[in-house]
Amino acid sequence: MNGSARSGIGRRRGASARNKSPLTSALVISSTFAWTLLVGLWVYVSFLSSASTAPTVKGPKVAMKCGKNCQRLKGRLKGASDYLEGAGKGDKIDREVSETFMSWGGIIVGDLQLVKIETYGMHSVKEGTGKRYKGVKGSFCKLDWTQYKQDPPSQPMFRFLISASECDNPKHLVTVDLATAVQKSREYDNTREGHVIPPTGFVFHESRVGSTLVANSLTAMDPEGHRVYSESDPINEALKATGDKETAAELLRDVVSMMGRTSSPKERHMFFKVSSIGSKRIRVMQEAFPAVPWIFVYRDPVQTMMSHLDPKKLKKMRGGATKAVCLRAKRNPPDDLVQLVSDYGEDLDELSNEEFCAAHLATLCDSALRGLQKSDGMGIPVNYDGLVDTLIEKVIPDHFGVAVDEDARQRILDVSKKYSKGKGEEKDFVEDSETKDKHSTPEIREASDTFLSESYKELKQYSSIK
Repeated sequence: MNGSARSGIGRRRGASARNKSPLTSALVISSTFAWTLLVGLWVYVSFLSSASTAPTVKGPKVAMKCGKNCQRLKGRLKGASDYLEGAGKGDKIDREVSETFMSWGGIIVGDLQLVKIETYGMHSVKEGTGKRYKGVKGSFCKLDWTQYKQDPPSQPMFRFLISASECDNPKHLVTVDLATAVQKSREYDNTREGHVIPPTGFVFHESRVGSTLVANSLTAMDPEGHRVYSESDPINEALKATGDKETAAELLRDVVSMMGRTSSPKERHMFFKVSSIGSKRIRVMQEAFPAVPWIFVYRDPVQTMMSHLDPKKLKKMRGGATKAVCLRAKRNPPDDLVQLVSDYGEDLDELSNEEFCAAHLATLCDSALRGLQKSDGMGIPVNYDGLVDTLIEKVIPDHFGVAVDEDARQRILDVSKKYSKGKGEEKDFVEDSETKDKHSTPEIREASDTFLSESYKELKQYSSIK
């Protein structure tokens, strides 16, 4: 081949045998950079223009897009702004409060709800500083409670309420230092009448034992007057936060207080259904709220195990592992489960899925039993059998102290006929206790007998209402 010949690829790309001069290269590079800069500026200006068309609420260091939900809050902020313009020197305290309201108004008046906390930066502080902890971030968002209150099974867990309210979009969150938000809110409450719902009751449970039905019933009986958080992130994170018991209790009190802020004077009672793993931290709740009643919902061991490990309903994850809530910690078992298995004389590494599931559930029941022993009647166990009647006749009126009139009773009965986790599908509830007993496997029955029979008997020994 002739030495001056060029490859086909070179010809197609417009390759040249001549070298470009340094001046030509510099001009090309400069032109490319200029065009890139102009395009970048155009994109940035376009973004700002589009963003400015959406109503925003100024929060601490951030702006939150919230569409039509902003209108009421903007009116409140305008009122505070008008007050500031007319305030005189003698109104220093009121002026300071109003200035705080201008920055923190959505959080203070409960138009924005606490939907998430981050505790990885949490650390204790010395006494005398006003707070036992620092470094906890709180994220607030405008929750749309309408659908949940009208039809609790459509949004059976807090995460569904979060999604429906678009609070899983970071653009809709106002994230601040939690301790500061608590301080600002309390300062406002000292000079203005802030509406904070006190906690009425906590619902702990063994998992798959009817606790969602309890939460749905508490909501349905009085949609306007009750606020129910069903397995919410802030409560779960606060309960498992590390630190001494006083610090952990203070964090939980602050979280509950901020979740109880509301702009609706009709809301009078607030309940928290805690995730099942939170049953291991009942002691934290007792330290924070020794005078607030709570329940622990449990069920016949075999029936509970079948709800987790029914062979007909089990799903497999990648790698072949069984997908069940009670098996999540199998690769890294917690210390209390390791100790329980050792106390029963079993080898942890040799446990079957059924045995590990039963041991996990036993740690939840044992924690509840310890809490019951120290509850002075504020905690009671509630059996799944006859759950709806127990709620109506005993738990809600006698233990939680909330009257159940005929209308409330009927609403509870109505919602109990629906599948508690319907998520928008019209599915009726089907009682399945006998079916679970009938189809239980020998492995499930044996594991239940080994690890759960003792705690089940102890729970049944407690009177439903002390």
